Amino acid sequence: MAPRARRNDGPWLSVSAAARALGVSPSTLRLWASEDRIPHVRTAGGHRRFDPEALRQWLARQPARPTRATRRSATQLPVAPGLASALRDRAGQVAEAVETLVEGPAEAAYRRLPPAERRGVVRAWVDAVADAFESGSLTEALDRAETYGRGHGLAGSSAEVTLGGSLALERAMDRALAAPPVAMTEPQRREVVAAMSQLTVRVATAWAAAVAGRTSRGPVLGAPPPPAQARRFP
Repeated sequence: MAPRARRNDGPWLSVSAAARALGVSPSTLRLWASEDRIPHVRTAGGHRRFDPEALRQWLARQPARPTRATRRSATQLPVAPGLASALRDRAGQVAEAVETLVEGPAEAAYRRLPPAERRGVVRAWVDAVADAFESGSLTEALDRAETYGRGHGLAGSSAEVTLGGSLALERAMDRALAAPPVAMTEPQRREVVAAMSQLTVRVATAWAAAVAGRTSRGPVLGAPPPPAQARRFP
């Protein structure tokens, strides 16, 4: 599959964002692109960019992979009540940062929510990560991420809408924890971003499996609607 022709219009994902969306490493994604196994373009500066809709279509053609087999893997976190408390205290700052960081179709979906609901949704995800650092386990947060990703996949949401919120939350949490009056250390911020990144990968994996299954089966008459949280920003 040859790379698609260059173009400048429309939303594009960088290598790191697309790799996170697919649940693979950037080096793996670069290898796939160099072997023309995945649709991509190159900018005038030679950087690879990925069209979210083309990725969705590419994923839909891949065999569905179950996500439950790895549900219990890599779920342990260091027990860090101080970090959990700092996250909760800065939930408002995280929500403010998200307002400036969410982009493209994900931003359009986010803006459709009333301001109070937007803050509540962000707070729920901040609490999920904080709970994980209090308990030392990311399991419940991963379950939430899987439900969210699967719901978006079944509803036919694009990769960018589905993942844009999670990616914005990662950056927003890092920004809020680095803010005064008491900035958290860089290693602590990396712990939080790494935890949120695991949630983003789970969202992506569940979304991809749902899209592939939905495409192979076609619409199911009488199927229940996706969970309410799947119709929202993360």
